[in-house]
This record gives sequence, structure tokens and C-alpha cells, in this order.
Amino acid sequence: MLSVGTLIVALAVLDALSTTLAASTAAGPITSKIGGGIWRVGRRIASGPRSPLLVLMGPVIVVSTVATWLFLLWMGWTLVFSSDVSAVVSTATGQPADWWARTYFAAYSLFTLGLGDYVPHGAPWQLATSLALVNGLGLTTLAITYLVPVVTAVTERRQQASTISALGTDAQAIVASAWDGASLRFLDQPLFTLSQQIALTTQRHLSYPILHFYHSRSRAQEFAVSIAALDEALTIITEAVDVTIRPHPAALGAARTAVRDLLAVVGSTFHEPASQTPPPPDLTPLRQIGLPVMDDDRFAARLDELAGHRARLLAFATGSTWPWSQAVEARTD
Repeated sequence: MLSVGTLIVALAVLDALSTTLAASTAAGPITSKIGGGIWRVGRRIASGPRSPLLVLMGPVIVVSTVATWLFLLWMGWTLVFSSDVSAVVSTATGQPADWWARTYFAAYSLFTLGLGDYVPHGAPWQLATSLALVNGLGLTTLAITYLVPVVTAVTERRQQASTISALGTDAQAIVASAWDGASLRFLDQPLFTLSQQIALTTQRHLSYPILHFYHSRSRAQEFAVSIAALDEALTIITEAVDVTIRPHPAALGAARTAVRDLLAVVGSTFHEPASQTPPPPDLTPLRQIGLPVMDDDRFAARLDELAGHRARLLAFATGSTWPWSQAVEARTD
């Protein structure tokens, strides 16, 4: 029992450390399984992207993850204290504690040095009890300090989504809003600013993988679909618009690189590329406002070079449960 209990405790600690402290592309194995499982169940039973159930998924996954860590510690230390029949004794009778008493002793030893009705017997078990206390309090403190920046990061993600939505509700609207009759240079500064913000969010997805499970009922505040709208706008500009009227190349490059990096981080953990690419964006609304764009056939041919990138973008956007049509007014004919 000692080896099994120690292994369980070590597993809980390693999962907590890899999730909260390691800036990796994935959470710990336990956290990943819990988060992915709860999210998949929530998606199946939710009525749609505006379902209140999906909004609760992020907090539920966080609470479930922390509860799992503490439960594993509890079970692990229970097995450790059960490895020796005389490890824990009753102060009233001096008799060894039974299984339920050891379970009770292990539970309160994670947060306090005890209530006095059961005590560790002998120096080795007194030391083990102290280690259990440090283990329990340390992991709880780690979990609490992890939650604060997660909430901050969620808020900033929604702010970024709102900023993109303010430029336009879909890809065509973003391009159209920047057209002043002569060029699209209005987008220079927004693209530079957004590229920095998206890069920061990418790093936060590395540090806090649980961010991916936070959902917004508001289309304007949903990060994934807003990123899809922005990137499809970049695709329209770089592939269908003459170079002389585009935003500054540095602004376009910075924004596209930021989105690619985000998809590389999130996609490697949460998504496989979609089995097909989304349909080409409809250029008709842009022609109607006088923006010179290439013909549809040439545009569709140029999109072939971006097939892999757009498939990853499709998986990222629809993984949020919002339909692709919310990101781009797609041409399906």
C-alpha cells in the first residue's frame, strides 16, 4: 500500500505542477482528460453556442480539476497511513485505527495537524503527517494562485474578441469598414495592436491550457470565432486585393503570424485540422462598395495554398461550438 499510495500522491502533485507551473502546450494528463471529457459532454447536451451550460464549462472544469487533485492526495495518503497497522492510533484507547479512521485522519491531516482523536504513532509517521500537511496546503495554495491569472486571462480574451468585433462582425465587414475609397491603411494600427495581444494570449494558452474551455454566449466576445473572422479578413486582403491598397505589409505579416502561432499552440493540444477547408469567402459585398477585388475563380485557386491553415482555423472556430458562418459570410455556390 505504501508504494501505491506514494505513486498516487506523486501523480497528483506532478499533474498539478505541470498544469499550473509548466509553460507547456498541454495541461497535466489528469487535467487534460478531465477538461476534454467534461467539455465534450457539455457540447453534446448543450442546445447551441448560446447555451448557459457551455458558459459554466470553464468554471466546472477548474473546480473538478482541483477537486480531483485533492481527492487523489486524500486517497494516496490514506493508503500510505494504511501501510502499517500501527501508523495511526486512537488517543482514547491506544488501539490502531481502522480503515475509516485512517481515511478520516488522512483527510484532516492535509489541512491541519489534527483534532487530537487520532494521532500518528512513532517518529516516522509523525514526519509523514507533517509531510501530508505541507502537501495538502501547498497544493491548495498553488491551485488558488493559479485561478486568479486564469480569470484575468479569460477577461482579456473577451476584450480582444470585442476589439475584433468592433472592426467588423465578420471577415467581409472587417475589410469593408477599413475601406476609405482609396486604401485599407486604416487597419495598420489595429493589426499591430491585435498581433501583440494575440501573441500574449498564445503564451497564456501555454501557461493556462484550461483557458480553452471558457466559452462566451455573446458572438462579439467569443475569442475563437473572432480570430477566425480576423484571419479570413487577412486572407481576403492578401489574396484578393491589389498590393497597392493593402495595409502595411508589416502589419499584415504580424497579424497573420500571431494567428498562425495561436493555431499551432491550441491545435496541437485540442484540435485536429478539419477534414475539409471552409468555402471561399464571398467577395460580392466588397464589390458592392467599390473595393477592387480579383474574380472568384482566381481567388479560389489562390486559397489552395492556404488549405492547411484554413482547415486548422475552421477546427479552432467550430470547436467553440459557434458555426463557421458567424466568422465569415461564406460563398457556397
